[in-house]
Amino acid sequence: MENNDKAEQIQRHLPEDIVTEILSRLPVQSLLRFKSVSKSWRFLICSKNFIKTHLENSEKNETFARHRFISTSLWNSKCPGNLRVCSLRSLLTEPVTRSSPLDFFPESGSTDLRIVGTCNGLTCVIVDSYRFFLLNPSTREYRQLPDFERPSKRGFMTGLGFGFDESSGDYKVNAVFRRALFPPTSDVARVYSLKADSWRGNNVRFKDGWNCCRLGKFVNGKLHWRSYKCEHFESEWEIVCLDLERERFGTLEKLPRCFEGYFCPILLVVKGCLCVLFGYPKAIRFDIWIWRESGVEDSWAKFFTIPNPCHSLTHSIPWGGYLTPPFVLSNGEVLYSCGSGFLIYNPKDDRLSQSRTVDFDRYEAKVYTESLVSLVN
Repeated sequence: MENNDKAEQIQRHLPEDIVTEILSRLPVQSLLRFKSVSKSWRFLICSKNFIKTHLENSEKNETFARHRFISTSLWNSKCPGNLRVCSLRSLLTEPVTRSSPLDFFPESGSTDLRIVGTCNGLTCVIVDSYRFFLLNPSTREYRQLPDFERPSKRGFMTGLGFGFDESSGDYKVNAVFRRALFPPTSDVARVYSLKADSWRGNNVRFKDGWNCCRLGKFVNGKLHWRSYKCEHFESEWEIVCLDLERERFGTLEKLPRCFEGYFCPILLVVKGCLCVLFGYPKAIRFDIWIWRESGVEDSWAKFFTIPNPCHSLTHSIPWGGYLTPPFVLSNGEVLYSCGSGFLIYNPKDDRLSQSRTVDFDRYEAKVYTESLVSLVN
């Protein structure tokens, strides 16, 4: 009753738009508590417009106070729990970065868990190769998706991706079931809709001899995957994409000839743009190219170059095959990880330094922004 009276006093003395502006800049944990202050505040905090405004403000926060790393570990030698979360800002400011297990999620400790993707504060994971879940680590909500009906017991999942269809305001998960790697077969591709809470789709066949890589990247309403074809011990690469609004597959132009001879390209999302990283595990540097626009000359442009830490630091960092997408800080520095270490690269003076110590062994990690997006329809 006392809290409700205080809320009413605030509303009497401050215009509603000012109250909304103040609340929209607070962390999720504070807003979850404030939902119980009054009915009007609860209605405001749960409204779609407020959730959208709060997310936009959180993403623009230059101190990265609302950004988090969510990671998985294969070895768990330092702490129990396979799925863990830590603050991005703590990696930049604290001597030791402490992580927290997602103890609200019953599958958090699974040893067979992969992060499919993150979007607007939500995270999609796949457990035991076939079970999908959506999580909001900030609100401590999770949702198990209906079973993906496999047409055969033999086969494997590929073409996984998670994103947001802005036209319908719907979150979608894509998955492709492939019966065999060779010879090429018709694949079963389905899209899960959070609004409908169901999978839909049909058979799809990629070009003969081409294979779609497992995890996709979400950019501008589309999911993107590396696609490759091997002939005579040489690989040819292109990018397959899925338009989440139309739920149709397509391809971008093939990668330019200047990329030939590179090791397997890695798709990245940097500052909201689709990028490709090229290099070899033993290369001194990795080149990152940005995709600008389809159908124009020089669709790809060199974005920046980052050093390979195995060659640039006095002590070796194991190459684990997994490089966290580079995160460009507001001062122009680049935060990324390779193997088990987090690193900061300053392009102005070409200096690479080891970041702060972390209390977990990282297998893969992705950045997300805190949000109030609900998994309850």
